[in-house]
Amino acid sequence: MNTQQIQEVLTHLIIGITALYTIVMVVDFVVEIVNLWQKFILNIEYHINHTISEQSHLESSDIKKSLKLENQNQSTNHITSKPELQPDNFVSIDVDKIDLRTARKIASAIKKASKSNPDLIIKQKVNNKCVPLAWLQAQIKHRLELAPEIVTPIIRELAPTAFTSVRENIQHSNIAKTGKRKVS
Repeated sequence: MNTQQIQEVLTHLIIGITALYTIVMVVDFVVEIVNLWQKFILNIEYHINHTISEQSHLESSDIKKSLKLENQNQSTNHITSKPELQPDNFVSIDVDKIDLRTARKIASAIKKASKSNPDLIIKQKVNNKCVPLAWLQAQIKHRLELAPEIVTPIIRELAPTAFTSVRENIQHSNIAKTGKRKVS
């Protein structure tokens, strides 16, 4: 073989290798485009299904809310049909009247009384520092909302001054109003 024939064979070999690599790259590109398209379609289907499930969840929660409102309305109707209680029986708790020492005692008593429910426990130290009175009062008020059947007797025993009846509140507001009238 002479040099010219060798050169032509090498040229054809380079052209063949280049064509082969080009074909492999085009096939790989097409496969990746198809893959990406399938992922895109799956993503759209997921979002459509997710939004539909969210809408159905919202609709079911709306239905539950309306059922709760109907139940509350029915229970309110039952309550209004019963004889009304005397105003002396209504008692409110003014947590702001509780001092620091009493608040700590209440927190300890709640901890002892709620061994079965650790959510009611009030921490008296955070980061090895005693918590302030306002924080304790806020926690007591929150626990009072969560479990009044546990917390109310404890407050009644340890801080009786925090209890006020509605009649006392009415008398205090009347005194304040008459006091203002006398001043003017």
